[in-house]
Amino acid sequence: MQEIYVSTDIEADGPIPGPHSMLSLGSAAFTPDGTLIETFAANLTLLDGASGHPKTMAWWRRNPAAWEQSRLDPAAPSEVMPRYVAWLKALPGKPVFVGYPAAYDFLFVYWYLMRFAGESPFSHSALDIKTFAMTMLDLPYKASWHIQG
Repeated sequence: MQEIYVSTDIEADGPIPGPHSMLSLGSAAFTPDGTLIETFAANLTLLDGASGHPKTMAWWRRNPAAWEQSRLDPAAPSEVMPRYVAWLKALPGKPVFVGYPAAYDFLFVYWYLMRFAGESPFSHSALDIKTFAMTMLDLPYKASWHIQG
């Protein structure tokens, strides 16, 4: 089965899910040759009992337009995450999570998938873009992100 690369970005109001909420989720699905298949995007309502982390909320206060975008037409995670699973399962191949930083974005996506959809089409795997660049460019990890051209 062909792999489909699902480039994903999230916005959140803190460093971990549960005490803090994922505010928005966006994914673009690509074939191995880089052809865009389609996209998925949603803003989510805040988790009951969760609150914004002070440092993260300070960042949001410095970026009010981004905050406003993340709060447009939010839907409950219990609605969004099953829709996301259905979207992933409808892709023409096995979805591979791709992100930067994958450790952060995947943490939220996986937690929300398990909590609100009961499954993860990604299994437990994620591909980190910076790590991929490091290996492809044969550079040290820290040098792989800021490349001068």
